[in-house]
Amino acid sequence: MKPVTQQIQAAINRIEKLSSAPPILSRALALMRDVDSDITTIAELVRGDPALTTDIIRISNSAYFRSGVEVSSVEHALQKIGLKEAMHLLTLAVSRIVTHQNLDNYCISADDFWKESLFHGLFMERLARATGAVDSTEAYTAGLLRFIGRLAINQAIQDIGGGLFWTGEVSLLRWELENIGFTQGEAGGILLRRWKFPAELVTACESQENPSALTPPSWLASALFFTATTLLRVVDQPFTPLLAPNLDTDFLHPNRLTAEGVQAVFADTCAAFEKTRANFS
Repeated sequence: MKPVTQQIQAAINRIEKLSSAPPILSRALALMRDVDSDITTIAELVRGDPALTTDIIRISNSAYFRSGVEVSSVEHALQKIGLKEAMHLLTLAVSRIVTHQNLDNYCISADDFWKESLFHGLFMERLARATGAVDSTEAYTAGLLRFIGRLAINQAIQDIGGGLFWTGEVSLLRWELENIGFTQGEAGGILLRRWKFPAELVTACESQENPSALTPPSWLASALFFTATTLLRVVDQPFTPLLAPNLDTDFLHPNRLTAEGVQAVFADTCAAFEKTRANFS
């Protein structure tokens, strides 16, 4: 038995109401585009979610940001690190909240869900820097939240009593389409749209499995597709960053990237991944 469309929608509704953190991030991203916005405005948003507030203060006091001054308020925390880094930290904190759940039907633990999302975010951020195609914060957010639709699909399967599991015998995309009739990218796009994320990020998420169908093209969607084919996942094994031996030249050439350049991006991502995990986990 597989979920019907109404059950998928019900699962999306449930995930949508799971936390107030994603809508806060969405509004903060919009504020970043407003020249009149400042850290105080973003701090007021963050205070609307106690868990997010706690996470921001805790992380700002970590060794990664510590400067000898202990902070106890979200305003002080964000002022301490500056507006751009504050957005980076806010995006990281929100992704931690929403991805720190077991995906039993995907056979993915909460820890691996978080690690994979984090690595994709950091890799996308560095791809954006290497190509100069889009703002690196935008790419970072797209990478961190690209798998958010898995929550809805996992919930839909749970709602019908479970029994459907991805074992790696077929690709994840094929498993989703054959068993759910819906991809996690499509489910994620619906969630991000309801949370009012920027249109380009929504489009990238829901088209990440088939970016070539988009007109006009989306660099974010193409980069998400490239990242998915470049970073390998070993089924039934703890998440370990692995680089594919063969890279998609359709993405490399237009972006003036080489295999060696991607290897350098991967190495830089691995270093950032270990540093982030050490300080923020």
